[in-house]
Amino acid sequence: MSRFVEPASWTLPTPASASGCFETMRAYQGKIFRLEAHLDRLYASLNYLGIRMPLTPRQLAKRLVRALKASTLREAVVRIALLPDATREASTSIVVQPARPLPASWYQRGIRIAIVPTRKFSVSQIDPQAKFSARLGSVMAVMEAHLRKVDEAIFLDGMGSVTESTASNLGMITRGRLVSPPCWLGLLAGITWQAVTDVARARGMAVSESP
Repeated sequence: MSRFVEPASWTLPTPASASGCFETMRAYQGKIFRLEAHLDRLYASLNYLGIRMPLTPRQLAKRLVRALKASTLREAVVRIALLPDATREASTSIVVQPARPLPASWYQRGIRIAIVPTRKFSVSQIDPQAKFSARLGSVMAVMEAHLRKVDEAIFLDGMGSVTESTASNLGMITRGRLVSPPCWLGLLAGITWQAVTDVARARGMAVSESP
């Protein structure tokens, strides 16, 4: 049974495991951006972690849309978290919050970044395409960014190659080509980044991946 509650009243089931998975989605003008792609990745994460989901993707999509409508927000961040119980069945929570616009100065002057000591896991250790709740590396990287008084932290892999930031994919335009690190370095194949590359190709720009 689903119900809507205020954020201050939200509780987790006990015992709640940290080995769940999640997706964070952006809603524009009352519509969740690339919902199907997010659900595909979410169910792949569930399968990777061995968590049973009682809802079909279509049923879950309806719940997400219903939660967004109930919030009355047009510009929002929609986050779904799935935590396994003792039988590995998923308990579902959906949080809808107002989208906070990025500072105008970021677009005018750019942002301050720093490479942090925390390294990404090798793809032979943990599948980077699974978005699981226990993200200690990202927590440590954010703490390091705050200590250095920068806006974002950049991860390297074990060999020193640039991979991604704590919440975004990375890319650069050089000589008319959009270049980004390949996923085999241990980074997430971002859904928003896929949209960026789709737009770039549609405008005739070459797109490639390179360590």
